[in-house]
Amino acid sequence: VPVDVDPGTYNIDVAAAAAAVTPRTRAIMPVHTAGLPADMDALGKLAADTGVSIVQDAAHAQGARWQGKRVGELGSVAVFSFQNGKLMTAGEGGAVLFPDSGLHEAAFLRHSCGRPRTDRHYRHEVAGTNMRLNEFSAAVLRAQLRRLPAQTELRDKRWALLSRLLGAIDGVVPQSGDARADQNTHYM
Repeated sequence: VPVDVDPGTYNIDVAAAAAAVTPRTRAIMPVHTAGLPADMDALGKLAADTGVSIVQDAAHAQGARWQGKRVGELGSVAVFSFQNGKLMTAGEGGAVLFPDSGLHEAAFLRHSCGRPRTDRHYRHEVAGTNMRLNEFSAAVLRAQLRRLPAQTELRDKRWALLSRLLGAIDGVVPQSGDARADQNTHYM
């Protein structure tokens, strides 16, 4: 169920998300739009109050931080993309980070053809796939981690000028910030 976004940050409007939660709701998926983390404090409270899980779409947010924590450390599932246009790329692929080992193991079964990590006899416990990032792509991504902080810093410096110039154009409203987002990656 799509909900509206905050017109300043372009991120999910938490009040709109709260109004859309029903007994059938299983997850709320905030997108950290253009690298600006969504209001994870309010979303965390909404999740706690409703019992609904948060699944962060962090495809734009490699390196982003919310109050000193990286988006993958905010206590909920976080999903990253590494397709060609992202901040870190391996051509295709992605990563999913989990807040606990139980969710991690359940996901491992799904991506490992339904077989547990210790299986050596091809015993499939659940339906699964073989859609894993290959080791070469992972190595390419790992090398990019070293340069990510410098690239993020450069985009952050350039954003001040770009947002000022864009804001001078009639009808263009650059994305605002949030002081609690202490690292916006300024994707695209």
